[in-house]
Amino acid sequence: MRRSYQLLAQKFGVKWSGRNYNPEAWDMSDLPNRCLSSATAALYGVTEAAVLAAGYAPAVGFIHTGKPLSFVYDIADVYKFETVVPVAFKIAASSPANPERMVRLACRDIFRQTRLLERIIPDIEDILSAGDIAKPAPPEEAVEPAIPNPESLGDAGHRS
Repeated sequence: MRRSYQLLAQKFGVKWSGRNYNPEAWDMSDLPNRCLSSATAALYGVTEAAVLAAGYAPAVGFIHTGKPLSFVYDIADVYKFETVVPVAFKIAASSPANPERMVRLACRDIFRQTRLLERIIPDIEDILSAGDIAKPAPPEEAVEPAIPNPESLGDAGHRS
């Protein structure tokens, strides 16, 4: 990851001293780190919405552990360098007056262009099915929905 950050900083002509920020002292962070933090926050928000919509526990991660959003961070990392990291460096290179706003708008646009939200849930299913591990059977004490849907209302990856 460090090398990827360095390469993107170089590509966009941004002075890069490494990933270093303090959320308690936001204004003390340099522009590239503020842009990256804003961009990853946007990605985490979209990813958390998808994780929750699919019915997964945001805290049960595989790579990241011990945090309330560990699984969200795991899934977000799949898309981070495709979407928000290049956007953050591009914005940092332009030194805008309101970088956080510019990052949010650019993230919104890249999420639409890459159709990110509609990709996340099916990708989670693919990731979790790695190695052809069968899904666990529901527990015996599980209760069926009070009003079941007669047919699926969503696309692949959405609960029916």
